[in-house]
Amino acid sequence: MARLELQGLCKGWDFPVIDRMDLTVEEGEFFVIVGPSGIGKTTLLRLVAGLEAPDAGKVLVDGRDITALPPYRRRVAMTFESYALYPHKTVAENIASPLRARKTDAATIAKRVQSVAELLRIDHLLDRKPGEVSGGQKQRTALGRTLVADPEIFLLDEPISHLDAKIRHELRQQFHTLEDLRKVATLYVTHDYAEALSLGDRIGVMGSGGLVDVGTARDLFERPANLFVAEHLGQPTINVIPARLESHADVLHLRANQGDLLLPVDPARAHLLAARNDGAVTIGLRPQFVRPADEMPAGSAQVTANVDLYEALGSTGILIADILGLRITALTSPERIFEHDTQVQLAVDTAALHYFDPRTGANLTLQTPGAGAATAMASSVASGISSRAEA
Repeated sequence: MARLELQGLCKGWDFPVIDRMDLTVEEGEFFVIVGPSGIGKTTLLRLVAGLEAPDAGKVLVDGRDITALPPYRRRVAMTFESYALYPHKTVAENIASPLRARKTDAATIAKRVQSVAELLRIDHLLDRKPGEVSGGQKQRTALGRTLVADPEIFLLDEPISHLDAKIRHELRQQFHTLEDLRKVATLYVTHDYAEALSLGDRIGVMGSGGLVDVGTARDLFERPANLFVAEHLGQPTINVIPARLESHADVLHLRANQGDLLLPVDPARAHLLAARNDGAVTIGLRPQFVRPADEMPAGSAQVTANVDLYEALGSTGILIADILGLRITALTSPERIFEHDTQVQLAVDTAALHYFDPRTGANLTLQTPGAGAATAMASSVASGISSRAEA
């Protein structure tokens, strides 16, 4: 088994795509990088594989610097997004190609190809050519070619992005159970947040220049480092609401800039906003924490909205509502029906709100000096805002 380390890795053309990136993937770890298309995920894999040369920094495997080694000397196997199969060769020949390149004996090749093909359930396709199999079977063939190489590092570049939903789900399950992938460091990239949350032992969210947050699925979903991370994890996407702090009867509230939405700030979190001298804050509200009032506990903050659109998706419902120009996405029970342009009473779990700095996007919720002083600080903040308003 092997450990992958990236130290100060840089790569750019007209602008830096990867800028001084550090990352360690432990042996046996399935590390997923998620991010929008064109952000540099494939470039990162190509740097590790040796298909691109970094402008600066190092790639190490088990402490050995392999930055200057050509691809064929790296013991790194990569599955490409586009399959990259030889169209004139059979499935068996495609899977066997890394072993043939290493001049492995024929008996070992045959045994290894059969074993991998059975694992991926394509052993009945070994005599066919890529043009004679489905997209999912092509992808399994490409994955088999990666597995058969017995590498130190696995690199998987959006390996199931072109497949239909049923096959994607099936292959995700296989990634969990393939022992070959769990023996070495695996770096998997995708733009699909569901893949990332499902597969990753740890997940890195990639933004401009490199990773902007790293953690487990739960960490990233519940405690995103910034607004960029929050917007890229979750479906439907998080509601993003520019707001200002106001004080009403010594209770701190948030008022949306775009509509008449007034929410009380949870006292346990009011201290997070103590430094907001201008009162500006960006609210992050995940749709599962805003629902029709009769589906939420009594005492939740409520607001009246107009139904704009409703989608019944079988296991859940997605309600898009308008609050005087402010559009909010909420989740509902699947059996509900909401007619367009009718009124609905929504309830919000204010304890689940995220607070982001409107200038930097940083998650203010993570800046927790301690809950003990929360109530006193909430009163102090409210008084400060009230004094500024009077001034």
